Amino acid sequence: MGCLTMKNEEWWVPGYGTEKVGPFLESLVGMTRPERILEIGMGYTTPFLLNGLKENTEGLLWDSNCDKDYLDKPYDPKFVVVDDLSFDSEQSKKRLDMLKLEPLVHFIEGDFTSYQIEQDVEDLGPYDLVWFDCGGPEEYKHFAENYWNMITEYVLFHFTYFKGEPNKNLEIVSQLPAAFRMDIIEPHKFRQGSVTMLRKVW
Repeated sequence: MGCLTMKNEEWWVPGYGTEKVGPFLESLVGMTRPERILEIGMGYTTPFLLNGLKENTEGLLWDSNCDKDYLDKPYDPKFVVVDDLSFDSEQSKKRLDMLKLEPLVHFIEGDFTSYQIEQDVEDLGPYDLVWFDCGGPEEYKHFAENYWNMITEYVLFHFTYFKGEPNKNLEIVSQLPAAFRMDIIEPHKFRQGSVTMLRKVW
């Protein structure tokens, strides 16, 4: 049996359930071409979101199906990452050092529930793609009450199901006034095995 090769392996933490989510988010960035991405909870998904944004600016494939008028419009993307660096301080520092070298990244250190962090995040928005991977029901409730108005289009939440069944996080997400919701469940996982995507379009 051969060794499993993982992209961005230096960012991976076993058990966090994002080994498939990372590539999915990268593809989603390429498809939707967001101008402002917000990630709350730095982790394995961070380099994938960043790479998707880079490809939108550097590696676009022009073919007969591209709308040149759309692509000729100004495109000045930014990736805002919020994390309190509380998890594994040594690894967090290495990750932060890597992000500091990236001109597309604006890193905000601190607890996303604090008023000052909320203001800093709002000042850099609004956001057309958000990835929320932080905490449980208390954190989800805070996000719903304080960050929802910063979102213009897509938001994705991690860990909305447990053993294939909806959990309290999903109850909170389901109350948000979105036009569309899709739950993607990884049936072979008992936790961190789902993503719920909302599209906030009216």
